[in-house]
Amino acid sequence: MKILLAGILGGHGGIQNHLRWLAKALGEEKIETLALSLESAYSPPVDECFLRGFWNENVQLRLSPYKNDCSTKILSRVSHLQGIIKIIDEFNPDIYVAVGTGWNLFIPSLLSRAKPIQIFHEVMSGYTNGWQDSRWCARLWFDEIIGQSATVAQTFSQEFGWRKSISALPALPEPLEITATLPQATQKIVPKGSAKAAVFSRLAPHKQAFWLVRQWHILKDYLSELHIHGSGAEEILIRNYIAEQGIGEQVKCFGRYPEGQAYVDMLSSYDLTLLPTIGWEGAPLVLLESMACGVPFLAYGVGGIPDYGQNNPDVWVVKPNATDFFEGLEQITTALERGEIDQKRLQRFYLDHYSYGVLKKTWLNYFENIYQVKQHNGVMSFVP
Repeated sequence: MKILLAGILGGHGGIQNHLRWLAKALGEEKIETLALSLESAYSPPVDECFLRGFWNENVQLRLSPYKNDCSTKILSRVSHLQGIIKIIDEFNPDIYVAVGTGWNLFIPSLLSRAKPIQIFHEVMSGYTNGWQDSRWCARLWFDEIIGQSATVAQTFSQEFGWRKSISALPALPEPLEITATLPQATQKIVPKGSAKAAVFSRLAPHKQAFWLVRQWHILKDYLSELHIHGSGAEEILIRNYIAEQGIGEQVKCFGRYPEGQAYVDMLSSYDLTLLPTIGWEGAPLVLLESMACGVPFLAYGVGGIPDYGQNNPDVWVVKPNATDFFEGLEQITTALERGEIDQKRLQRFYLDHYSYGVLKKTWLNYFENIYQVKQHNGVMSFVP
């Protein structure tokens, strides 16, 4: 079985983590894998040296650099497509997995002579951006669609009119249980008004960190401190507001947060995390990371976030409005005060459902089943 994973590998977002760790998992099982990074004029550079050392010999890395040196943009795009098609044909995969968006992600596999099983993994919300959305290509000619969660899968089916069955498989996050030492979560009682809460997020308007800071006159009845970690367009607004209101002792904005063990230690120091995002989310990895550290969270139920709350009594997922948010805050801080939140149970929930070992096995089973169906149906790959 040969698997090609296609997407943008430059940067440090959720898609990049997913592709890196999924390729690693396949390589560990001695599955011949090609990670194809589809570059654009705006994508971050790929750390080739790191990736080649991160994966074993079963994983190849290929880049499709976007060269804007043709006489017109159309010629440049056609040339880029031809380069991607050539890479696909040379590798001749049995399975082609697309993660992300962009015409270069979907069109080459259709035009390739290899004719692999085409799978699209929807790691965003599942909502369409209109008829110009490149994901319509997946709807029209891909063989399989996978949602990041059951909610995302259902949304994609409804939005794009996907009539076939659709699977739900989580993206692989950076597994903190491997890259760092997780704390041994312990159950604790936190009196109301003394809880320390944090937001770990890109500080974009739809994440609502600035809105949250402006609610401190209400939040102070439930929290002793609110810490904002992240960077983005609203960072300066948040810092200025804190200074103007003179609330710097209780509300702090720290900017970009660290990685690895330093991040785990920081996250573990809080009593709860908050994410009142109103954006079209897939399933934010920061919530998984919070669970991994045994830290409960309160979040708006948008995109795939509600799936994190299913059969998980130690987190609160509420409707995306201020009234429900503050009702949820009342409930979660009361539960902390009464000792009704079991931090050990929450950490175990993460390990049982979202740890690297669990997700690796889930993805391998999925690919093996898809491949067996292809073999049974007698579909032959292109022989270059």
